[in-house]
Amino acid sequence: MATTPNHIHSLLALPFSCSTDFTELADNCERFAEVLVETHEPAEKLALCGKLGSCLNLLHTTLHEPIPAHLTESLTVEFLPYIPEFAPESDALCRYCEELTRLLINGSLSADQSRVIGDLLLDLVMFFAERLKAPRWIKTGQGVIALDVLN
Repeated sequence: MATTPNHIHSLLALPFSCSTDFTELADNCERFAEVLVETHEPAEKLALCGKLGSCLNLLHTTLHEPIPAHLTESLTVEFLPYIPEFAPESDALCRYCEELTRLLINGSLSADQSRVIGDLLLDLVMFFAERLKAPRWIKTGQGVIALDVLN
């Protein structure tokens, strides 16, 4: 994805709030992180880090809230999904992303360190967002069952 000034500015203007559902917040985090690693302009990097940090902070506050009813269908599957082996708790994973974002905002890293931390942040944000948007229920012959019950 090539970044353009207009794309970055429209991304920075992307609205979200405490009423934004967690799947949309997760999508926003992915967008911010993807563009962040492709951006070389320091002011844009800082602005993207700020937006990512704000979005992660809002997301962190929603982690233990019940899943809204309107998302139930989109988080229900008919076949078991692949479950990755790396499985930190969502709280910890969100915290890792928040701390890496703070490191980048701080500006005390060398250019090479910033690149590596940015790449790590992107990988963690993508994993975190994927995990948040992963199915929670499965349809079976006995009805709909929560996936965490199956383990």
